[in-house]
Amino acid sequence: MKISKVTLYVHDLSRMENFYCSKLGFKMLQKTPTSFAIKIGESILAFEETHPEEQKQYHFAFNIPSNLFQEAKNWLGADAPLLKDNGQDEVNFERIDAHSFYFYDPEENVVELIARSINPEIDADSFTAEAIQSIGEINLTVDDLLNVGEQLKTLGIPVRNNERLVETSLNFMGDSRGDAYLLLGPKKRKWYFSEKDAVVSRIQIIIDDKLQLNIEEDGKFHYKK
Repeated sequence: MKISKVTLYVHDLSRMENFYCSKLGFKMLQKTPTSFAIKIGESILAFEETHPEEQKQYHFAFNIPSNLFQEAKNWLGADAPLLKDNGQDEVNFERIDAHSFYFYDPEENVVELIARSINPEIDADSFTAEAIQSIGEINLTVDDLLNVGEQLKTLGIPVRNNERLVETSLNFMGDSRGDAYLLLGPKKRKWYFSEKDAVVSRIQIIIDDKLQLNIEEDGKFHYKK
């Protein structure tokens, strides 16, 4: 599974553009008065401006080369403080053989950079935004988790390792041999390495350049093949 494009909704478009493009150096792909899109390796991350009253909270992860984890921490640390848990600013996921660290962007989305052992290495001594390979995870926070999970399974997006759906927990949706997952979870669940609770949030996700998944502002989930 490939996460081709994700569209998020933001309150302050100019601050987000300054952070992602001017500070971190992501390549701008498209810009309008109310939106912009940046290149995340093989993926696209788009931001659209919304009204100040709209509540939202996103978590997403970027895949980085397996051999540049420390270089990525050094690169990011100059522009955004790393989030800590019990005094640690990184975590090792033994089950999937991966290392991650986290930070907040200007709208306090919980952003993760993850170096999985399956991520290709690159020959480089330093890290830039161009080294990021793809969007590896994006949250899908819903009210009716079991129903949405079953719909995703019929669309060819299984629970990782064919585990059962758990209504009260985070479910990794995607092929366990891949490097991209939808994080299907309930609201009010605290995001790892943060104090932010999951919120049902408007979002558009395009999978494999064709399958479109949407949560609307009213929380309704639908898809389009």
